[in-house]
Amino acid sequence: MGKNNMKIKILSTTGILISLILLMISPAILADTTDTFTVTVTGEYIECNILEASWSVNSGTPVLMSTSYNTTGGGTLNADTSDSSVAINLILQITSDAATWSAATTGNVPAADTYRFNASIDTFSTSVQILTGSETTISAGIAAGQDETFDLRFDSPTSTTTGVQQTITLTASAIKA
Repeated sequence: MGKNNMKIKILSTTGILISLILLMISPAILADTTDTFTVTVTGEYIECNILEASWSVNSGTPVLMSTSYNTTGGGTLNADTSDSSVAINLILQITSDAATWSAATTGNVPAADTYRFNASIDTFSTSVQILTGSETTISAGIAAGQDETFDLRFDSPTSTTTGVQQTITLTASAIKA
């Protein structure tokens, strides 16, 4: 009986030692078991570039008072949205008024030193008035990557207190439709 007890003690001690060794090296084994994977993300992108840098109303010749001028005679403007990844709405706004003249407010017609801008995407079958400090959607739901053409109409003041050239800044922007 003494020999069998001895074998059991040796086997138990050996089993404990093997268990301790495995416990000591197993974190090292677990630490080396890593894997990597790739995550691909594409964000929505909105782009709108007006291809024409400017419009010289009446080709730089002084405008007549109480007269409308438009870009439909070959001067149609182009909004390039070819790199947009989502449908957009095209917006125009007067962001800098003329030195002496000011824009008419909603529905108002031109008056002394007061002009009006309208925009259209269908050669003025319909149009919207562009205002100072107010974003006006001129085309909604332009498909991703599709360009949009539009026209402007400038209604000159009924009279003016100056003969100095006036410069007006329109800003185009796009938002997700």
